[in-house]
Amino acid sequence: MTARAKADPLQQSTTGEGDRPDYYIAAVGRALAILDAFSPQRPELALRDMAAAADVSQPSALRIGYTLVQDGFLVRNPLTKGYRLGPKAISVGMATLNSLALPEIAEPYLVDLRDRTGETVKLAIHHGTTVVFVSRVPSLTHPAGTHYIGSSLPVHASGLGRAILAHLPEETALRLIEESAEARITSRTLTKAQARKDLALVRERGYAVNDQATSLENRAVAAPLLDANGRPAGAVNLSMSVQRITMAEMERTMAPLVVETARAISAVLPPNVQGAGWS
Repeated sequence: MTARAKADPLQQSTTGEGDRPDYYIAAVGRALAILDAFSPQRPELALRDMAAAADVSQPSALRIGYTLVQDGFLVRNPLTKGYRLGPKAISVGMATLNSLALPEIAEPYLVDLRDRTGETVKLAIHHGTTVVFVSRVPSLTHPAGTHYIGSSLPVHASGLGRAILAHLPEETALRLIEESAEARITSRTLTKAQARKDLALVRERGYAVNDQATSLENRAVAAPLLDANGRPAGAVNLSMSVQRITMAEMERTMAPLVVETARAISAVLPPNVQGAGWS
């Protein structure tokens, strides 16, 4: 959950009832504002934090907190006296995630990565011996390249594919490389033998690079998405022009952001998420 401004009933209409401020239950809105204030960066809130989130006094926040604890949406930390999300809140969140497909879950994270870097971001899954692009957030200032949703590449030839392969069982990964098409997309496309050697390095550093291997105009860095069972559901990459960034700069400045984004998405993926790629 991420912190946001308290909902304004005069501006929001999600029930089809039109603008009916008399329908808005303020106490419910305040409780939801408290739940919405939790995030991975703020897993625990003090009473004063809850009061600020709900825009109420601390005695009022205490009563709201008590109610949420009794109903299982919050729990008290006995050492710090702070509040954390409880099992009911986690169950609701997981039910929501289970109803979403991988591209829907990943989209806000992909947009955030695009906005932080200014570069094009893509999400791909593996399908047999290929990787297929299923989501794309284009740069707002630079040409977005030639790979669009639905296009595919041999699984060993792209950084996206190798990011996925590196987290599959070794026997499966080697089989997929062997069965994939030995396509020389550019003069810098990795051979199958080079791809096999690259997997250990990808596992070690947590990301794969593509240095003009699928387009002579672009470099890219990719990191895997791992579901709740540790299986690679797909991979995220950031693509940049070779005219704007060197390999060393890309690995130093962009790779950590891609890895961070992939881990954030992975943290909210349920087991067997819809739309994931499997061997």
